[in-house]
Amino acid sequence: MRLVSWSPADGFHIDDDVERGPAAVARLEAEPGDDDEQPDLPYEIRCVGGTPRAQVVPDTDDD
Repeated sequence: MRLVSWSPADGFHIDDDVERGPAAVARLEAEPGDDDEQPDLPYEIRCVGGTPRAQVVPDTDDD
């Protein structure tokens, strides 16, 4: 798995510490705008049957 590009939903940006691979699992975190109270959304992306699948995972970041 290697992430080549990504596009966050409106109102979000992607944190700078993307783990794009190559690896079995790629990781990134979508963060809301500064004035938004929504939580960060950490994702793990894996290939399942040759198709990339993204899944929100628990946020383990302490900040």
